[in-house]
Amino acid sequence: MSLTLAESAAVVGELRRARRKQRVASIHWVDALYQVYITGLVAVVAVVAVSGLTGDEKLGPVARADVSARGAAVAGLVAALAILLGLRSGSRGGPLALEQPDVRHVLLSPVDRGVALRGPAIRQLRFLVAVGAAVGATAGQLAVRRLPGNAAEWLLVGALFGVTVVGLGFGSALVASGTGLKGWMATGIGGLLVAWSIGDALDRLPTAPATFAGRLALWPMHVDAIGIVGTVLAVGLVGAGLRLVAGASLEAAERRTELVGQLRFAVTLQDLRTVLVLRRQLAQERPRARPWIPGLRRRATFPVFRRGLRSIARWPVSRLGRVVVLAAVAGLALRGAWSGTTPLVVLAGFALWVAALDAVEPLGQEIDHPGRTDSFPFDRGVLFLQHLPVVAVVTVTVGLLAGVVALLPFGTPVPAGVALLVGAVAGLMAGCGAVVSVVQGAPEAVDTLSMMTPEIAGTRTVFRTVWPPLMAVLGTLPLLAARASMRGIEDPPPLQAAASTVVPLVALAVLLGGWVRFRDDIHVWFREAMEQASPTKALARQAEEREAAEEREREALAESRRVGGLEAGDTAKAKPRPPRPTKAKPQVAEIPGVRGGSSAKPIGRKRDLAQSAAPDDDEATSDEADTEEEASTDE
Repeated sequence: MSLTLAESAAVVGELRRARRKQRVASIHWVDALYQVYITGLVAVVAVVAVSGLTGDEKLGPVARADVSARGAAVAGLVAALAILLGLRSGSRGGPLALEQPDVRHVLLSPVDRGVALRGPAIRQLRFLVAVGAAVGATAGQLAVRRLPGNAAEWLLVGALFGVTVVGLGFGSALVASGTGLKGWMATGIGGLLVAWSIGDALDRLPTAPATFAGRLALWPMHVDAIGIVGTVLAVGLVGAGLRLVAGASLEAAERRTELVGQLRFAVTLQDLRTVLVLRRQLAQERPRARPWIPGLRRRATFPVFRRGLRSIARWPVSRLGRVVVLAAVAGLALRGAWSGTTPLVVLAGFALWVAALDAVEPLGQEIDHPGRTDSFPFDRGVLFLQHLPVVAVVTVTVGLLAGVVALLPFGTPVPAGVALLVGAVAGLMAGCGAVVSVVQGAPEAVDTLSMMTPEIAGTRTVFRTVWPPLMAVLGTLPLLAARASMRGIEDPPPLQAAASTVVPLVALAVLLGGWVRFRDDIHVWFREAMEQASPTKALARQAEEREAAEEREREALAESRRVGGLEAGDTAKAKPRPPRPTKAKPQVAEIPGVRGGSSAKPIGRKRDLAQSAAPDDDEATSDEADTEEEASTDE
């Protein structure tokens, strides 16, 4: 018997309130509010400070006209990408990530499934809206440095556009999940919108639907009422998705629940390799049965390199498309940085780093199977080093693709030589960052250095998290050097100025190769050094050394005593002592049938002696013996 809507809502609410109360019982709301306040304040101060340090100047009249003409299409492309990701996520059972009790008990109980799913959907939407508003406000803070308008207007409009993009993506995912949209249909619809927006940004196609939503991002420059269409559409998609959320697949929710739970645990442990593997399982990315290049099946002279190429050749279409899109994003960001928006180098480096994480998959497979690598007759650092050429080939190729996008003849292109050089170096450094991310793995369960002080532990955590993508961002330094030369700040030509910064970056890549080769040896040496520096280990080591020294002294003393005794016996020529005189035992002949001299009685021994003395006079001997026996008896 099914319950009414009110009863279903009451039951589900009680279950969730009990679980939530148990989970956050130890956290006071004042402490939680204080943490949110401090986090937000630090984030705002950091964004404002970083945006002020860039030193970018206002755009000129020509550049402002170009932004007015193409800015809406570019912003609409971001909205189209959000819709594409939302449709694909909804077709695979997303976007909700429920807990296992909700799937196995609440969704299978006789309650309304829509009531059970709307609560998690609203909470997830609330979190995404906050993230979208923060990212949009950050973009507005960076835009006010380059574009005309009031800073407050850019912050508010940027936050509103970020919320709109989140609503379009999340609403599309809910609608696709509730209606059971097929994967190929979701990819086709989203891909069509993205392609249309790209054509609109290049002035090759008419105005794309997503461009109308993108006009909202340019309101501080000129208000266009049609830009509110995107926000209205986002609200409509979210409302429709919450209405259709009851049609979500239970099988997909069960599979997604297990993977998302493991994914959250891996993120908590900062295990990026596990995060990548689980994300591919969540996206149902499976390698191709047949490689794109069949000729790679032949036996190779360099088996590790050939095996890595075969792994890359089995990439699915979705992974190839993702890498191409990330390369295009990096190229457009490089163009923006060349035009004067310096913070875009962070976007370019991050996009190349994410693409490089797919390129290190062969190396990651070796790391995932330590038992197999330890069975090889050589150090596994040598094996890891042999995987690096494949990573370099793939990441440099992706970087060159980003350089090609940066030099395309529209807008303000980057010079061809500078674009290709920057693309290759940025791709190489992004590959180095990806190698560091995968090889370092999760932090050790017991870290002696981190246990010493909380400051060291926090510093190491920040360094482990920031250093890999920072290496990818460092790969864009040749672009900044060439731009400074173009502006007349430096004397050499742009290409020469860019090449002058390549040498230290290549040296850093070589040092990374040495780190990969000797990483295990470095860890062993460092562990031994820490044990040497530990007071507890030092005391235990001194006790062991003291016991060993005492044992050696005892053995030496015993050996000296033994050797001393032998030398005294060999060198002393003293007169030997005469043997002690011993009483000779009478020799008694053995008589058959008689015990002889071994008799236990004295009379028997005397008889035996008498018989041995006179063996021929048996009768006399026996008479004498009888007489003696009688006499002894009388006595």
